[in-house]
Amino acid sequence: MSTDDDFKARLARIEASFFSSYWRWELDSSDELEPTIEAELAKRLPHIPVSSWPARFELGGVYLGADPAVLGDKLTPPCRLEYYEPRMSVERVADFYPRFSPEMILFVDDDCAVVFKPAGLPTTPARDQQRYSMQRYLEQHLGQVVHMPSRLDTAVSGVVLCSLSSRMNRYLQKAYDRRWIEKRYLAEVIGMPSWNTKVCEQPLERDPRHPILRRTATSGGESARTRFFRGGSIELNGTTRTLLQAEPVTGRTHQIRVHCLYEGFPIIGDPYYGGLGCQDLHLLSYAVKFFHPFRQEHIAVNVPAESLPQWLGGYELPKAFGVTPSSQEPA
Repeated sequence: MSTDDDFKARLARIEASFFSSYWRWELDSSDELEPTIEAELAKRLPHIPVSSWPARFELGGVYLGADPAVLGDKLTPPCRLEYYEPRMSVERVADFYPRFSPEMILFVDDDCAVVFKPAGLPTTPARDQQRYSMQRYLEQHLGQVVHMPSRLDTAVSGVVLCSLSSRMNRYLQKAYDRRWIEKRYLAEVIGMPSWNTKVCEQPLERDPRHPILRRTATSGGESARTRFFRGGSIELNGTTRTLLQAEPVTGRTHQIRVHCLYEGFPIIGDPYYGGLGCQDLHLLSYAVKFFHPFRQEHIAVNVPAESLPQWLGGYELPKAFGVTPSSQEPA
């Protein structure tokens, strides 16, 4: 397969992984427009039942210019109209996303929480829908504003640290910027690296071929650093698979996924970066450790055994953190 054909196949896998189809129109004064935005959408998308538009606006995914649109908005050209159409009926959207359970909260106090985010659930409200996300679930459950200073990709499961107070949010923003937060990920790849440890420092940049993709930069780019440790290997269906522990020192978009690809070991189930086809992305945010400035102690939280994905079943898991305080304790 040629390089172009390979990328076309990769794009097809990427598009198939999306929750919605995307529609966009640039409208000007020469267009004959309907009086309301929902009437205009009904005209342009006649395959969608007219009666479903109120539910679609409530779900989110309709935009007029840069702002979310509401039912009854008027169209004043020139303007841009966008719609993210769910790939299932609006009535079934709730069945598509993981449900919330209080057991997902692994640690909580007045200032912060560490939660388990299941794969398939956005960390924060997404552009194609606003109703289902870890942030919104927590705000509904706790009855307060929740800030997410760090996020996981929708396809990634694992622990997420969030702030529940303004003072903690300010601190965590600084802690992430200064790399005080320690994170551990587990990834399963095909093959066995020849190395036991590896540090990848390839800068990252946007891939111009698709807005969601990143790639290693040939010059410039954003600095990125990931430490890898080789874990155990197993044989499955005649193929060697290896568990890698990844420690991202920086926090760039898709950093671990792109660095695994660069090192020659794309993550199993990664449709974006050449991973072996699989229903789930075999990448887990395994543990987080941070200094809690208002309790004056270190907090370390691992994914509980009952929440570990099935693909980890054949491996002996590494110990994420020791009992001694972090060497990165802020001054």
